[in-house]
Amino acid sequence: MHGLIYRSFENFIRNSYDPAIWSGLMTVLDTGFDGFEPMFHYDDGLIGRIVDLAADRLGQRPEDLLEDFGTYLVADPSAERVRRLLRFGGVDYEDFILSLEELHGRTRLAVPDLDLPEIEVEDTGDGGYRVICRHSHEGAVHILRGLLRALADDYGALVLIEPGQPGDPPATLRLQLLERAFGQDRGFALAQRVSG
Repeated sequence: MHGLIYRSFENFIRNSYDPAIWSGLMTVLDTGFDGFEPMFHYDDGLIGRIVDLAADRLGQRPEDLLEDFGTYLVADPSAERVRRLLRFGGVDYEDFILSLEELHGRTRLAVPDLDLPEIEVEDTGDGGYRVICRHSHEGAVHILRGLLRALADDYGALVLIEPGQPGDPPATLRLQLLERAFGQDRGFALAQRVSG
């Protein structure tokens, strides 16, 4: 798995909780290193061990911790690049949802060897969407759920996000867009402002 994913999760634990918690995780896992390099690749199985151990230390379910991680990737100022990549997908939340199928390819333009989920979106009518998340790591759908919640807030939309229904493929989310302009849109500009 790409080091960017590991490093992002490391930053999430350090920034949202305590650097000492991260240090404790790495000591228990006995990896031989303190943190992750963004451009390296690491064993795919390590991420599951890290998430399970972190969730146990924090008294959370792994799926809840991963959802919080997804929210962090949008809402935390230190992850602004992720938010910008996602906001590039649409002028409003509905546009963004419909652009999710392009996210895998768009990300590959920036980081060719980053393995993000393949996402399929189906418009079920009346503001409803079925979002299917295909990835080898089963936790990816929980991260996606956190991203979708945080982006709804970012766009100012009111949306209900629930697990898939019986008969849906695994790792499916059901979205119901209740109101497109419920709150204040945080705004997005193609060019980042440079202070000076």
